[in-house]
Amino acid sequence: MSSTGQVETVAQSVVTAPDFAQRLAARYRLAPDEPFRIAFHAGPGDAAGSFDHWMTGTHDPRVPIIAYSTQFFTLADRIGAEAHIITEPPHLPTHNHPGFHLTPIARDRARQGLGWHLEQARYARRVLAHLRRIRPHVVVMGTDFPFWAYGALPRGSALIITMHNTFWPMGRRGTGAKARLKQALSGRGMRRLSAAVCTSPECARQLAALTGRAEALFVEMPQIPAARLPAQRPRQRADNLLFLGRIEADKGVFDLLAAFSAVATQHPDITLTFAGTGTAAPALQEAIAAAPHARRIRFAGQLPADGVLAALQAADLLICPTRSSFNEGLALVVIEAAAAGVPSVVSSVVPAQDLVPGACEVFPADDTAALQSTLARLIDSPTAYRALAGQTAPARAQVLDRAHSWGSQLAQALLAPA
Repeated sequence: MSSTGQVETVAQSVVTAPDFAQRLAARYRLAPDEPFRIAFHAGPGDAAGSFDHWMTGTHDPRVPIIAYSTQFFTLADRIGAEAHIITEPPHLPTHNHPGFHLTPIARDRARQGLGWHLEQARYARRVLAHLRRIRPHVVVMGTDFPFWAYGALPRGSALIITMHNTFWPMGRRGTGAKARLKQALSGRGMRRLSAAVCTSPECARQLAALTGRAEALFVEMPQIPAARLPAQRPRQRADNLLFLGRIEADKGVFDLLAAFSAVATQHPDITLTFAGTGTAAPALQEAIAAAPHARRIRFAGQLPADGVLAALQAADLLICPTRSSFNEGLALVVIEAAAAGVPSVVSSVVPAQDLVPGACEVFPADDTAALQSTLARLIDSPTAYRALAGQTAPARAQVLDRAHSWGSQLAQALLAPA
């Protein structure tokens, strides 16, 4: 049930023009009664599980936002497409749809070094062989697919990139020989694309810089089901700090712990919660135990979707201290936090600042002293904190604007000229 009392269906997650199907048929020169064939490389997520929820008319309750796969199913069903979905998890959905075909193709993401590159090549060959059998009009592919393989997609198939990660940290494009070579190879692989749906304006800027083209690059706004938006509450002080995301060193968790430890000495009422999982979790837990204010630091571990909403509801300030060694595509949690009325402190390489510019304070990435100073200022000044929190209101409307959803932007990308 939405805030207006109306039931929101999965079909409402994608907005298209009334004549969209006719324009699509003209764009791809479909013969009468010829189905539009579209392939979607769904990546490592559980698209089959999302499909089962979609078939019952509900959003996937395991994720706090509207899943991309849910939006893809909605769009494909609306236009009567013959949809082929490539998944990595081995299981198939329990429900069936006459126009949808889910095909698991295993991918070992745990390998390292040469083994990782060999696995990437093996996986790409299997995906390409499958696509050649299908010969879709359009392939929707993520940037976690090897760039060199884009050129081997079936001849005649348009390529739409769904871009979730940047090529370099925001504002820090590499200029060395190795970086330039990598960028050149990436840009060459991207020449095949017809359009792209980007998760942030920064992703679109970098794609334009690599390919030399700025047209047909669409930016989505993550969408949250109306029923899952936490109730907003008045926030007066930055007492309860929250980190929510991957527990990795390059996500800045140890920088945050150091900054909090320094600030907490002067502010006995503030607390810090780390929520998430990752390879650095054991080391972080050890560091928390040894911290001078360990009793005021909580390690919550990985949270389910409902747990994420509860954590945001309890928080006063979200901290996203990503280091420059990590290519952050968006930092979705900053958007989720703003929608819940929670402002953020983010490092300068976090592109979410483009989408909620007034609702976050930015400090230079990798600068723990600057992070400490920013936290201290917001904690010391309730007036400054309340002014920041007051800028979160626009985000609530934005995450409910289905015209800017990933699926709605994909619909526009499908109409981009060849």
